[in-house]
Amino acid sequence: MTLTKRQTEITYLLAQGHTAEQCAAIMHRSVGTVRRHIGLACERVKARNTTHLVAIAITEQMIRLAITLAILITAINPDADAMRHNPITRTQSRASASRTLTRRDTGSVFA
Repeated sequence: MTLTKRQTEITYLLAQGHTAEQCAAIMHRSVGTVRRHIGLACERVKARNTTHLVAIAITEQMIRLAITLAILITAINPDADAMRHNPITRTQSRASASRTLTRRDTGSVFA
């Protein structure tokens, strides 16, 4: 029960959190080709879906556990999650009536 080189590469990208569309862009392949490889990999290891495919690949050591484990730990860490979803805040300098520079937030979604 082993995966081909291409299936292993796609499974590794899935383990990093990429979608099939992102995998296709990274690998310079069509989305249909990537989805076909995912389907064949799922059939080969008898996985129900892509999450199950990644879990089996980690358990059977088809992809490197240390790198994937680091990714999973970062995903579980609430601080990392908060940092990943905060919008980038841009500031703009303006001269006020008293000719001193003041800064105001121009890019925040939350007022």
